[in-house]
Amino acid sequence: MEWYTHSRFSSQLYLDGPFGEGHQDWYRYEVSVLVGGGIGVTPFASILKDIAHKGTLKSTFACKQVYFLWVTRTQKHFEWLTDIIREVEEKDTTGLVTVHIFITQFYEKFDLRTTMLYICERHFQKISGRSLFTGLQAITHFGRPNFNSTLRRISDVHPEVGKIGVFSCGPPAMTNGVEKTCAELNINNGPTFIHHFENF
Repeated sequence: MEWYTHSRFSSQLYLDGPFGEGHQDWYRYEVSVLVGGGIGVTPFASILKDIAHKGTLKSTFACKQVYFLWVTRTQKHFEWLTDIIREVEEKDTTGLVTVHIFITQFYEKFDLRTTMLYICERHFQKISGRSLFTGLQAITHFGRPNFNSTLRRISDVHPEVGKIGVFSCGPPAMTNGVEKTCAELNINNGPTFIHHFENF
């Protein structure tokens, strides 16, 4: 912060900043987890597009792995994001990004309909390498994410990493769930989860 005063004028100019949006620091971590819910996926769309663009330029990132968790009632609400994920899958030749889509319109995770969807989805993905529902390589889950088990698995995959950046954006219930999970996991040995969030 600095004050500037010009001798010919009595007014003062106050400058402060620059201020950035918290999710812009994702690349500073070796491993980053991006969690977007509802319209909260918007900040991550630009990050994914940037990764796709730099993938065509064969650019490298300090970040070695990005996990994008998209929580949506149905992917049809955000077809534009599906197109961005498809572009990332085509251009991300190094496997930097791993995408998981959680479709929450299925409330009863183990009812007969959801069980059949799981079986069909996993079978189709095993054969074709793509989701039956989205056409993406991204793994589709039915129901809300279990952040504890998801982040714990990521921690197990990257035991050598000191800090994992977690960036969440969406409804307060979701970001609070991520915050609570990070706090619980940080009690244990292993990587420390640094959570940044914004509510929509």
